[in-house]
Parts: sequence; C-alpha cells; structure tokens
Amino acid sequence: QTRGGASEVRTALRYAQRLAMAKNREVCVTTTANNLTLRFTPVPGLACSQFIIGPDGNVATPYTVMLPTGITPGVAFRFDGQGRPITVPPNTQQTLVVGGAGGTGTVTVLPETGYVQ
Repeated sequence: QTRGGASEVRTALRYAQRLAMAKNREVCVTTTANNLTLRFTPVPGLACSQFIIGPDGNVATPYTVMLPTGITPGVAFRFDGQGRPITVPPNTQQTLVVGGAGGTGTVTVLPETGYVQ
C-alpha cells in the first residue's frame, strides 16, 4: 500500500506540473492527513479555488488522491506556469512522506525544476 500510495502521489504531482505548464496557470498542491488535493488559482498569488477535474471525471469535486496509509499533512505549494514549485520559504525542497507504521515512502519535489522523484 505504501509503494502504491507513493506512486499515486508522484503521478498526481507530475500531472499538476504538466497541467500548470499546459495552461500557464498556477496549480496548488495541499495535503491533509490522508489526501493530496490539486486546484487551480484563477489569478497568480490568489487563493486556490478552482477545481481540477480528477480521474473520476466529477466536475463538482477537486482532484484528490486518497491515501489510506497517510501522508505528511500541511504541505502546501504551487507549480507556476513554467512548472517550477513556488514554496515558502523560496527554493525549498518539498518532501512528502507516504505511509505509516507499516513502512514509509518518500516523494520529493526539487526546487528550481519541480522534478518529482
């Protein structure tokens, strides 16, 4: 479950980065204890309020990856229109830990390039 969850998170983050570049809009990434959510921001720097349609095709809910094994809560950053992560503080690596007591997997978003590994 942990490896599968980490793989889903990597896929969602790569999708967010590609979508940001294709639409030339910021895509916001946030996490809670058990999910990762993607949204658009209508204007750079504003709140992330516009839904990104997820794999289920439902236009009434945001793109969300549910993780039964858990994920680092409180992560929040954006990909800009060139696919680079916008972080606070600037130029910091984003590390998301997927899993729990049964084992963990790490997903990293590199500063400058936004490469997801």
